[in-house]
Amino acid sequence: MIKTITKIFAFVTILKNLLETKKGDITGTTQIHPSKYPGRTVFVREKEYFIRESYIDGTHPVVFLHSWGTDSLGSWFKVLPQIKGKKSFIAIDLRNHGKSDSSWKRWDVDENADIVISILKQLNIESCDLIGWSMGSAVGMSIAKKQKNLLRKLILITPFSWLGGAVYNEKVAFKIFVSFVRIRERLFPNFNPQSKYSFLKKSNSIEDEYTEWAWNNLHKSKDDFIYADGGRFVVPYDARPWINQIECPTLVITGGKDKLVPEETSNEVIKNLINVESKVIADAGHSIPWTHSDELMKEVNNFLDNE
Repeated sequence: MIKTITKIFAFVTILKNLLETKKGDITGTTQIHPSKYPGRTVFVREKEYFIRESYIDGTHPVVFLHSWGTDSLGSWFKVLPQIKGKKSFIAIDLRNHGKSDSSWKRWDVDENADIVISILKQLNIESCDLIGWSMGSAVGMSIAKKQKNLLRKLILITPFSWLGGAVYNEKVAFKIFVSFVRIRERLFPNFNPQSKYSFLKKSNSIEDEYTEWAWNNLHKSKDDFIYADGGRFVVPYDARPWINQIECPTLVITGGKDKLVPEETSNEVIKNLINVESKVIADAGHSIPWTHSDELMKEVNNFLDNE
């Protein structure tokens, strides 16, 4: 009976994905773009990476690294308008995300860090501040370890120093779990982008006039890369052996209601850093740059401007 139901469910799902008409979810009549910051591409080891940049003479550049499954605008569309005209910034689409190249080959956090370091070298950036959210925070910590003179200050939003896969990566049960996740993402490729879009709407993090942009931004054509296989680089990540090697002043910002990266996970980052301040936004979850951008930027500016 269970096998029969499973077969019917699989057949209906495949048929639905083949035949259904795709459509966006747009609210309101006049649709506009929330952050009109055009970008360009740079090449690193034959791969093309997309960056958005704005420079102001006499200011220290701020590098923005996005969370998993978004991009340089998807993560920072409420933040960049607040920093534009005040500080120089560089926002980067990491590999398999946004407008940057993708690959099925295995890659990891350290490789992403090397890519960012190479991009900054091409841009002649010798010193910068760095802000990373979630996955971006992991890449930021790796950069801080590798290039101690590159980062003046580091800001980590909802960070983690390791995930369960770092311990269970070779266990059969864990591999089965990951396989089921991949199956789900291949059968329902819009599951994660639709979840993010619904969260933006329900949390009132986006105005009605931006909904068409948000829908299009989240529904990129790289879902297979990002979710079905791209997660392989996050799962085995473990910074605990070297996190105490990070020397630059660091601010850790967490959400008191974060269910994706629980408080104890972020606290482990704080505990092992040697030069750290921390701030908890009590009523925030994991999506601080979306839901609490004003509070976030207040903390960011205070930290960066305080010599």
